[in-house]
Amino acid sequence: MIMAKRLYVTLLCILCFVVSVFAQAPDTLCIEVREVVVKTKKTQKPTLAAQQLLDISADEIHLFAGHSLMDALQHAEGVQSMDIGVGFSKPMIRGLGFQRIAVTENGIKQEGQQWGADHGLEIDAFHVDDVRIIKGPASVLYGSDAMGGVVEIQPAIIPRNDTLLGEVALQNQTVSNCLSGSAMLGVKRGHWFTRLRYTERHWSDYKVPADSFVYLSMRLPIYNQRLKNTAGFERSANALISCKYGHFQERLAISNSYQKQGFFSGAHGIPSSANLVDDGDKWNISLPYNRVNHFKVASVSKWSLPYVQVTLTLGYQQNHREEWSKFHTHEIGKQPPLVDPDKELEFNLHTISSGLQFMLSSSTTWEHYIGVSAENQINTIGGYSFLIPEFRRNQAGIYYLVNYRKSARLTMNASARYDIGFMQTDAHEGFVPETDTRLGDCSFAFGTEYQIDRRSKITASIGRGFRMPSANELTSNGVHHGAFRHELGDTTLVSEQGWQLDIAYSYKRYRIEATATPFVSYYGHYISLHPTGRWSSLADAGQIYQYVDSKSTFCGGELKVKTRILDELFYTFSGEYVRTYDMDTHTALPYSPPGPYEEHFGMGVRKMARIH
Repeated sequence: MIMAKRLYVTLLCILCFVVSVFAQAPDTLCIEVREVVVKTKKTQKPTLAAQQLLDISADEIHLFAGHSLMDALQHAEGVQSMDIGVGFSKPMIRGLGFQRIAVTENGIKQEGQQWGADHGLEIDAFHVDDVRIIKGPASVLYGSDAMGGVVEIQPAIIPRNDTLLGEVALQNQTVSNCLSGSAMLGVKRGHWFTRLRYTERHWSDYKVPADSFVYLSMRLPIYNQRLKNTAGFERSANALISCKYGHFQERLAISNSYQKQGFFSGAHGIPSSANLVDDGDKWNISLPYNRVNHFKVASVSKWSLPYVQVTLTLGYQQNHREEWSKFHTHEIGKQPPLVDPDKELEFNLHTISSGLQFMLSSSTTWEHYIGVSAENQINTIGGYSFLIPEFRRNQAGIYYLVNYRKSARLTMNASARYDIGFMQTDAHEGFVPETDTRLGDCSFAFGTEYQIDRRSKITASIGRGFRMPSANELTSNGVHHGAFRHELGDTTLVSEQGWQLDIAYSYKRYRIEATATPFVSYYGHYISLHPTGRWSSLADAGQIYQYVDSKSTFCGGELKVKTRILDELFYTFSGEYVRTYDMDTHTALPYSPPGPYEEHFGMGVRKMARIH
């Protein structure tokens, strides 16, 4: 019976095919239409044609999700996560980190106390959909802090049709017993779109495969293989309101992130066996600990006309960080304050930023971008200890970028920017004098992209970037307990300045994709923290580390080969190498991690080794 049914279906299909062939008219009617050219308006931010870009989708972020956003991004070639302290992660691109990497969200740079190795990003990883990573100098478009690259969090995609959408995400991590939950609700109705998200995370003391550690030749215990007082929690709330009327679109984003986490007693100050005794509660947070609250409002207004696009960006941020520790002093005779005697350090940073950009595109050959930006910062301090003074910082810049598409195979561009900055710091109890620093500098870049054939492409770019020194590099003078060292600034430092040459070759054929991206950089002025060999006058502070200016070089590159075995099964091999060299001390630069090479199979990842 089944065989008869299959035979009937087969004969019916053959009959339909024969009828359709003989039913066609003997003469074919040909209609020739004129060429149709479809033009689309570009709404993305301008990028240099030859700049090395990585686009990381939401699926990849969720696949590699960890304790922080950087845990999900560090698998990308050329990108590393600086993990100093438990739960603290900072982005590094090709060996450069701290304030050399700009992190942008909703059109504005994330501004906090990012100069510290133990200061992480206050960004909800669940709220991030897509990320674009720019490798190499990007000062032309993003300003001073983008000398090493950019981590750009892309705006949320607004649905075309009216809809109601929602999401509930749960996550558990066994090493820290971390429990995370995030809920999102979005509504698209007419011209308006609203999206709300709330996230909460709780984690206990971290578990490690060790029962002791060594500090200054002393072996100290780790009870129950848990790092005492590394528990913490995080709460984040995000809101997005967007409207679009004709040629005008407005996005308003509001977010607030609060974090509280304990410091491991073996990494904060001089550890002792008494402070490391297990307290019997892996979830409590006791002294020492830190708490951070980051509030941010960003508005992006866009007018899109046939040949002109105007974008206005306005933002306000407040980053309030406190470090609490049982009162102790490195100064002889100092008494605890009457109010909050255990508040060691307090930083309260207010940032107002603005930007205006014009995009002119009268043809498919030329594209021009002209923009101006300005930023104002005020930072106040508190606590019984001292590290950096109060400061006021103003910065403004103007830039121009042009893209020229000579043909379908050749694209070239050029860009230039000039910035001027002012920083004033207050004197503080004999630790630092009052300073007034004024700096101005320029950056520019040239690039080209050539499509060799339909399978391969080569790009090349050369650019000059810069970075104005931060307040800690100019005026710090105290014990940074996150790293427990006496850090000393230098008010005579000038801007960091460097050149970078990038070359990239990509090949794609059938099921194989390969990319190689070598680079070399030279910095005539590079600021880094070096030991001085001098002992601090502060009690128990150890050796003085000072910020110094030196000549440095970076070189390396990334390699990625991806082959698709089946439609949904692939294998990827990626590797990276970075070599840093201080031309004055003839040593490697500090905080330059080695690059891992990784093998990806299907949707999994296995870290194999590290290249030194």
